[in-house]
This record gives sequence, C-alpha cells and structure tokens, in this order.
Amino acid sequence: MSFFNFRKIFKLGPDKKKKQYEHVHRDVNPEEIWEIIGELGDGAFGKVYKAQNKQNGTLAAAKVIDTKTEDELEDYMVEIDILASCDHHHIVKLLDAFYFEGKLWILIEFCAGGAVDAIMLELERPLTEPQIRVVCKQTLEALTYLHENKVIHRDLKAGNILLSLDGEVKLADFGVSAKNTNTLQRRDSFIGTPYW
Repeated sequence: MSFFNFRKIFKLGPDKKKKQYEHVHRDVNPEEIWEIIGELGDGAFGKVYKAQNKQNGTLAAAKVIDTKTEDELEDYMVEIDILASCDHHHIVKLLDAFYFEGKLWILIEFCAGGAVDAIMLELERPLTEPQIRVVCKQTLEALTYLHENKVIHRDLKAGNILLSLDGEVKLADFGVSAKNTNTLQRRDSFIGTPYW
C-alpha cells in the first residue's frame, strides 16, 4: 500500500506545504541581520522595536508579530505586499520581512520624529496651522500616490502619520489597507479606528 493510500484511508490531510512569499525570508533568523536596540511601543498585534542592521547600520522599526499558524501569516501579507510595492517619499519603506519560529518580523524605515499624535502629547498642545498645512499636504501627496495605485489605506490617523528627523511626513501602518483590482472598485466595510 502506498503512503498516499494510507493517508487517504486514515483521513490524514495532505502534507501542508509552506507557502513561499515574495517579500518574506523564511527560516532565516532576523536577529543574525538586525540587532534590537530598543522598544518603541506595542499594539494589538505585538511589539515594535528599534532595530539596527548589523552590516550597514541602517535603523528600522521592527514590528514583531506572534503567529499561531501558517494561515495567520497570510493575514499580514497584504500589508507587506503593499509596502513592498510602494515607492514614494511620504510612505515608509519596507526594509525587510522574515518569518522565523512562529514570529513575523516586518522591518520598516525608522522615523525618528515619531508619530504626530505622540508629538502633540509630548508638546501638550495641538499643531499650529502652518504645521497642520505641511502635514496635510504631504499626507495628501502620499494618499494621491496610493489611490493612483489602487490602494486604500483605511486607517488614516495622527498615530499612523510619522515624521522623519527632518520633519518629512511618512504614512505608515497598512495593516487594514486594501489593494483594489480596478479603479472603480469600492470597499463598503467599516474598518479602521473609531473617531477617525
């Protein structure tokens, strides 16, 4: 009796093949390439760390997500694919992505200025009108680029607008974003952050 028939008789599922993703390194320990040098925060998905590339010194924000199954990994691929396809100076760049020992590492460009909401909390005041004008203009440039490429961000808020050290806006967090297949396609689900 062949092994295939044995699996069929005992109703064993097919060998689950690891799906390969274009922008995710598998079975490579990210800590061999990136060194964690601090913690930036945590969200519903996991923690975000400040990391540095051991070879070239590049800084990154490393989003580290615990995944329980291979299927759960699939949920994060839209974000990774969108980031990998974007090439705009007001959108954070994907630097690397790894899936290792049940953890997904998404490494994006480090924005030393922090998130706009954190800046307002630190200053204990809202932004001035000239500051709002700059942030809105650069955010709209990023959104125009996304919409031209059929991407909907779906969670636009001050916490997802980051600033580089020189004050440039970088739109981040594409975790609930969607990529449409055509320009006229619409999304009608309510998603994102309440009040925003």
